[in-house]
Amino acid sequence: MPAVEPARHALYSVLEDMLGSEHAETLMTHLPRHGSDDVATRADIGTLEARFDQIETRFDRMETRFDRIEERMDRMQRFYVATTVGSMTALTAIFSLVVSFLG
Repeated sequence: MPAVEPARHALYSVLEDMLGSEHAETLMTHLPRHGSDDVATRADIGTLEARFDQIETRFDRMETRFDRIEERMDRMQRFYVATTVGSMTALTAIFSLVVSFLG
């Protein structure tokens, strides 16, 4: 916004005439250098904090869900390993019995 600086300078000149240079400078330091689009209000910050809290809550819920999925996968893996080992043991025993009867 190139028009902001000339407007600021014009405002400073008027304030300097009315209040003196020291007071004009003090007042100008409290005004934003750029357009009002760049200024965040307390309400803006509060809104962002509320959104951040919501996002953080969602991430916490997702983390809990992932933990539960991981627990289920661990249980499934133990079940499949146990059933595979049991099946292989049973097949080995059956094979041994067949070989001993035939041999």
